[in-house]
Amino acid sequence: MSLATIELKLELAEHSTAAWIQKTLLEVEGKAPEITSVVDTSIKYIGLCLQIGLGAAGNTAAASVVGTVAAQAQRDLTAVSATVADFGATPTAASAFAAIQTNLGTILTDANVKDPTTIASVTKAINEVGTLGAAVSTAATAIQASVDAANQPAVGEPAPDPAPAPTA
Repeated sequence: MSLATIELKLELAEHSTAAWIQKTLLEVEGKAPEITSVVDTSIKYIGLCLQIGLGAAGNTAAASVVGTVAAQAQRDLTAVSATVADFGATPTAASAFAAIQTNLGTILTDANVKDPTTIASVTKAINEVGTLGAAVSTAATAIQASVDAANQPAVGEPAPDPAPAPTA
C-alpha cells in the first residue's frame, strides 16, 4: 500500500468522523430545548421533594439549603443553555469565545464571583483569548490560501493527476 493511498484513507476516515460528529451535534442541538426543559423540571421537582422530605423530618435548615442549591442550579442551567445556544449551529473557536463573552456577566454572577478585580481580570483574559483566537483564525486562512496557491499548476503546466480512488 502506497503512502498516497494511506493518506487518502486517513483523509476519508477523518471526513467521515467529522461528518458523524457534526450530524450528532446537530441532532443533540435540535433536542437541546427539550433536554434543558427536562433537566430544569427535574431540578424543580427533586428540589421540592427534598425540601418537603427534610422539612417533614424536622431538618428545616437542610431543606432551606436544598432550595437555595436547586435555585442556583436552575440559574446555572439557564446560563449554560444561553452560552451553548450562542455557539451557533456550526460552532467554531471564534463563536465559542463570542458566546462566552456575551454571557460572561451571567456566568460570573452564577459562579458567585463578586470581587471587581477578579471580574475585571477574567473579563480581560477572555477578551484577549478571543482576540488571539481571531488572529489565529486569520493566520490559518492565509496559510491555507498559500498552500492552495502553491499546489496550483503554473500557467501552461498540466494539472496533477488526481489521487487514486480508495479500494475496499
